[in-house]
Amino acid sequence: MSKQRKWGYVLGAITVCGLIFFVFKSNITGSSVKVIAVVNLQKHPILDAVEDGLMQELKRMGYIEGENSHFVMRNANGDQQRVATIANEIAAQNPDIAVAISTPVAQSIVKSYRGLVVFGALTDPISAGVITSLSVGDLRVTGTSDALPYSEQMALIRKIHPNAKRLGLLYNPGEAASQHAIKEIRKVAPELQFELVEGAVSSTNDVYPVAQNIGSRVDVLLISTDNTVAAGIAGAVKVAVEKKVPLYAFDSGSVEKGAIAAVSPGYYDIGVETARLVDRVLRGERNIPTVFPKGGEIYLNTKAAELMGMKIPADITSKAKKIFRDLSQ
Repeated sequence: MSKQRKWGYVLGAITVCGLIFFVFKSNITGSSVKVIAVVNLQKHPILDAVEDGLMQELKRMGYIEGENSHFVMRNANGDQQRVATIANEIAAQNPDIAVAISTPVAQSIVKSYRGLVVFGALTDPISAGVITSLSVGDLRVTGTSDALPYSEQMALIRKIHPNAKRLGLLYNPGEAASQHAIKEIRKVAPELQFELVEGAVSSTNDVYPVAQNIGSRVDVLLISTDNTVAAGIAGAVKVAVEKKVPLYAFDSGSVEKGAIAAVSPGYYDIGVETARLVDRVLRGERNIPTVFPKGGEIYLNTKAAELMGMKIPADITSKAKKIFRDLSQ
């Protein structure tokens, strides 16, 4: 074999290897690959359901890791300082789109990252400063709301407890979701002849002592929609069982953990709707209005009711979307 021909084979092999590497790299990091950052506040049944619905629907629509998509998954584990750090990290990575699950995450992402953002499960995105209009939409930010059926929830409590007078509410006044919730609950409570007894908490460690403090002074307990109280629900359940005070919530995850009942949005479905917004935005659509849940679903926990000294009426159980028969850990 001549020296010239030998070098020709070598150069040909190098060229082929280069092409293989180029094709491989293009499949993973090329312009056709969409980089999607997904940031969640913490592990919790509500937020987990949103994330699960989001990821399953994106997969169903054809967004496949390593083929046409790359997912940057982050979880702040409930640490507010970590939320800000992750938001800065996402801004530095400059993905095609950032998905922010929960109000605190959305607030930080929108502040730090100037690219496209889709939020998931925000109760009041306007008051949170994430968007300026629910109906008109924003050039770079849209998302889903988990605005709750407050009237329906309070009416359910009144139907189960026709003689109850004092309703104790556990909430974190520092969270935007709770600030919205407390305004709505304060409006609805008098209409249903409830005297509201408020118990403010600032951390999950406060839930048990604050619940103890108001538990002996109320007929029923209700936990708000914020992440702090939801994460500390075990403390509220413990007090409710000890004092035989029925405990209610606004989400199915809290019912699974020991609240008696909730009229809850379908958080998995909210995740699905969030994924569909991601797809619309990545396809170039802008100024998309906020998407709201389609309706409330009743979730019950018969074991929780038994432990708290009561029985759920049959006409309520017949309407339940799901009945839990034990308390999850």
